[in-house]
Amino acid sequence: MEKVLMNDDQLDAVSGGSILPYQVQQGDSLGAIAKKFNCSVEDLMRWNNIQNPNIITVGQQLKVKF
Repeated sequence: MEKVLMNDDQLDAVSGGSILPYQVQQGDSLGAIAKKFNCSVEDLMRWNNIQNPNIITVGQQLKVKF
């Protein structure tokens, strides 16, 4: 399956909400971030072009739906 990258306007339209930046904090995981913003890990991976859900770094900026 080919990945399709979306710009912020397209992402906003598809997600049904506003897109905000989120800075990864110490102890965060994609699962915890997904739960906080009521979305799936798969959504976060797709929105942020993340290949491995176990590799995020403190200070990394992610796009999240609000």
